[in-house]
Amino acid sequence: MSTAHRKSAGGTRRVTKDRVAKSRTVKKSAAVKTEESSRQTMRRTIRGGRSYFFGDPAIDKVLNMVVVLGSEVWTLRERLAAMEAIQIKRRQLKSGEIDQFEFSAEDEARLASERKEFIDSLFRILQEQVAESRRA
Repeated sequence: MSTAHRKSAGGTRRVTKDRVAKSRTVKKSAAVKTEESSRQTMRRTIRGGRSYFFGDPAIDKVLNMVVVLGSEVWTLRERLAAMEAIQIKRRQLKSGEIDQFEFSAEDEARLASERKEFIDSLFRILQEQVAESRRA
């Protein structure tokens, strides 16, 4: 532990790095508390409802679906790239081996079912709008 000497009115006193760090932390936390108490808390809800960018709300809903889908696709691409890199690094997978892989009939059936659920989830917002317009 490193030490330093500080001159004070009462003479020289020994100060450790721990004491200096502790006093800085106390000063910072006091400043943060003062700043936090002067701030207002953020609202958790949006005022005025959902914002629309186009004249037709259906276009906005389709745009929202595309953006959400795009973010999901990108996340999956990153995860897949990471998994491939890890497997290749560990020599458990050869480069290009995934592209050559073929699913079994059971796997194809399971994937088809999951694909249907995914598509239903993707178009749910439009299906709700159609159902709502039929009721009216």
